[in-house]
Amino acid sequence: MRSPAPADFCFKQFSIWHQQCAMKVNTDGILLGAWAHIGHAKNILDIGTGTGLIALMLAQRSQTLTDIPNISALEIDLDAYQQAQFNVDQSPWASQVTVFHHDFLTWQHEQKIEKQCFDLLVSNPPYFEDSLLSASPNKNLARHTKHMGFEQLLQAADNLLSDEGEFNLILPIKQAELVIELALSLNMQLTRQTRVKTTPKKPISRLLFCLRKTTSPLSVMSNDLTIRDENNQYSAEYKALCKAFYVKM
Repeated sequence: MRSPAPADFCFKQFSIWHQQCAMKVNTDGILLGAWAHIGHAKNILDIGTGTGLIALMLAQRSQTLTDIPNISALEIDLDAYQQAQFNVDQSPWASQVTVFHHDFLTWQHEQKIEKQCFDLLVSNPPYFEDSLLSASPNKNLARHTKHMGFEQLLQAADNLLSDEGEFNLILPIKQAELVIELALSLNMQLTRQTRVKTTPKKPISRLLFCLRKTTSPLSVMSNDLTIRDENNQYSAEYKALCKAFYVKM
């Protein structure tokens, strides 16, 4: 694939091109890439990587760790896969991040047979359920749950998580609450959440949350994050979370 110039988004340590992707770089992806707890993860999987943004953010963050994790980035759409592969190849972490062109629902069965587990799963999944489908099949894959519903996503994630593994996601509040409820039937529980507002006067619009496999009751760590302050400038907490990535922070 030829490189368009210039890049669509230039971060401090890598750049992203997204012309071929139905789902462009957005704040949801940046939030999840900065928020997900990488801890002592040795194997990380980004489900529905799109541009490769979240996988590359995790790769950048992991450089401070003693043990650098292997990162797999999975994408079903061919055009997005090629874009993600290009973005990874242009980054400093091409040897750390492997991009796969596969359907997650079939790929996870193969990994289960091979007994491949992941310590961290991350996903900014499609969440439109009842809205009209687009004329573009690529956009429908990226935005709608028709191909893979939340229950299928959770079951597949459950198959791939290590015993101490975590599944980190970002979703609108309504869909996040549904996923958290569905997770209980798989003995996956909420351990951490951040309620996100765009501005102080707006209602909560997104939930960043972490699920872990356990049957024991857990205390949930909760906090709030507002992206922009009363003056429509990035808030102090958003800057603290994302300053390692934005060029002008």
